[in-house]
Amino acid sequence: MASAAILLYHGSVFIWYFFLTYSLLTVTATEQPAGVFLYGGQWKYLTVLNVFVFLSFWALYSYDRQLVYPEGLDKVIPQWLNHAVHSAVFPIAVLEIVTSPHHYPPRRKGLILLGICSISYISWVIWIYLADGNWVYPFLGLLSPFGFLIFLLCSHILAVFVYIVGETLNYILWGEVQNKKMKI
Repeated sequence: MASAAILLYHGSVFIWYFFLTYSLLTVTATEQPAGVFLYGGQWKYLTVLNVFVFLSFWALYSYDRQLVYPEGLDKVIPQWLNHAVHSAVFPIAVLEIVTSPHHYPPRRKGLILLGICSISYISWVIWIYLADGNWVYPFLGLLSPFGFLIFLLCSHILAVFVYIVGETLNYILWGEVQNKKMKI
């Protein structure tokens, strides 16, 4: 019975993300905000691929929304979709940790994979800047080259922290279960 509930949960989350992807790809506006989708269209944000951005997005948004989500985007992306992509990911991630044990690779390998994902994402952001002359996230244009490097370092440290917290919570909640399964 528990496995049926978990299957239902995972199926629901899959459908939810499929719906979000479809919604993001089909968003249309009669009035495009200036400079928002010049290069890369809606894919320039890659939010649909990298949705666990809850902490960084809302921290920057709370400080100054113009730095990460200019008001012009409200004309293109409905408020419910913004929250679905930037807010709903947190409770979904928490539910995932609580309902499903995960097998993490050895920490070194996991952090290397995380680093590859981080470098890929920032490479895309830099590519867009080089191709278009505009930063995907306007606050990046306010940083000096040294400030940009410090931001990248802090972002990666935050990603590593979130990874280790997830790994630790997984062990606290499921470590015993995984060890018993391995002994059988």
